[in-house]
This record gives sequence, structure tokens and C-alpha cells, in this order.
Amino acid sequence: MKFGDRLRLILDEKEIKQKEFAQMLNIAPTTLNGYINNNREPNIELIVQIANKLNVSLDVLLGNSNECSALSEQEFQLLTKYRKLNESGRNFVYEFICTVDKMKSDKKL
Repeated sequence: MKFGDRLRLILDEKEIKQKEFAQMLNIAPTTLNGYINNNREPNIELIVQIANKLNVSLDVLLGNSNECSALSEQEFQLLTKYRKLNESGRNFVYEFICTVDKMKSDKKL
């Protein structure tokens, strides 16, 4: 997982909007978007500031630690889509997964 992917995941976990976080860092939202989309890389001073504002270690932010969820790309995409669902959608997905899990334990899958 690249820096921008980890940054997006952490922002999502902390429910911080990109525009809000850009303001916290005193950078343009388009600049932050470049980092999140892996089109740009922040300098070390900004990386330290990002880690401090998000209250995560540099190791987590840079991917040197397993403290942060170590998700595959597919898991990351699923989690991102899940978080965009409303409560009803999340409940539906949860029930579906429970049904599939039960079928698996009953050896039907």
C-alpha cells in the first residue's frame, strides 16, 4: 500500500474530510488530493506534521508498522465502498456476510 492509500485509510478511519485536513495542514485541498492519489509526495517536514495531526506514528504513516490495518488492495477498496454506504446499506452488507459465513461453516460453500 502506498503513502496516499495509507493516508486515505487513516483519514477515513478518523472520519476526517480531505478539505478539513488540508485546512489543518495549511495546504491547498488539491495538494492533499495529489498526496492521497499518489500523484505527489510530501516533504519530510509535512509528513511529520501529518503524522502529528493524525496522532499516528511515522512508521504507521510510512507503512513500516503493522499497527495500521495491513489491508490488501481489494480489502481497501471494499472498506472504502462500505464506508460510503448509509446505515441501511451497511446492515445489508453485514447480514450478507453473516449469511455467507454461516453457509461456509455449514459446508455449503
